[in-house]
Amino acid sequence: MSKTNHIDYIKAHLNMAWLRPESALWDVIASTIISKYENNHPSLDLGCGNGIFSFITAGGEFSVDYDWYINVNTEGFWKNKDIYDACKISTLAGFITKKPGYTFTVGLDHKPNLLKQAKSLNFYRNLLECDANQQLPFEDGKFKTIFSNILYWLNSQERSLNELYRILDKEGIAILCIPNIKFYDYCFSYHWKEKNSELLRLLNRGRSECMHWTISYGDFASLAKRAGFDIVDHSYYLSPLLLKMWDIGLRPLSPLLIKMSNSLTQENRKSIKMEWIETLKEFLLPLYDMEIKCKDEGGFHLFVLRK
Repeated sequence: MSKTNHIDYIKAHLNMAWLRPESALWDVIASTIISKYENNHPSLDLGCGNGIFSFITAGGEFSVDYDWYINVNTEGFWKNKDIYDACKISTLAGFITKKPGYTFTVGLDHKPNLLKQAKSLNFYRNLLECDANQQLPFEDGKFKTIFSNILYWLNSQERSLNELYRILDKEGIAILCIPNIKFYDYCFSYHWKEKNSELLRLLNRGRSECMHWTISYGDFASLAKRAGFDIVDHSYYLSPLLLKMWDIGLRPLSPLLIKMSNSLTQENRKSIKMEWIETLKEFLLPLYDMEIKCKDEGGFHLFVLRK
């Protein structure tokens, strides 16, 4: 897809998620793997959200004046509300410093606040508000490229794959990010119910309710085959170490960090953010190298499917 290297991805994702470096590193790893594959039109970003992850994966960059924490509403964080489902600034075009190397034909999501942000990127030719649990509003064989990293948010694995097969062109590919069954072994906060732990519940804060399923390579391969797909490529990513860091990270403190950073003057915020990023890069670069060299089975799959 794009020609962006991992150093540029670290810079771009850390600029966007500077208060959550563990999430930035997750996104760096995912972007690096996804960028190996071509994005041919017509293309679909299924579950595009505000488009920022795919925009950066395609090689786009934002100025230091913008990040995830500008468009948030921290109220309700401890009641498991999605603080990023907000739209205080819907015009993001003025913050773009580098255009992406490709675009998507269609972006689809079910949250209108996120679609408002995605629209201003000029990265999607069309945007649709739709619940992907329902039949997708596309004719058979429409897309040559489908990307999705949200299938595990959907209710039915089998239905989702059948829909992707239906709308994928006979020459097309589907690039899918899927949680491995090992994910729960690496992220202990997801066991809060079985352990009856209030501490783990607070750390998890609703994540377990969003992840509807995980799956092994063998089980997904069987599902894909029943739907009519061939697996043309597969890799594991997200090591046990990274996921243990991510499982807690700075997330419990993020509402306070966001409020604090957004209370600064624009100039002070920019200065502190730049210093924060330069400091964190010294940690993320070696962690990235460790991640790439890790031989453990990762907590996520990257599947590339073809009819």
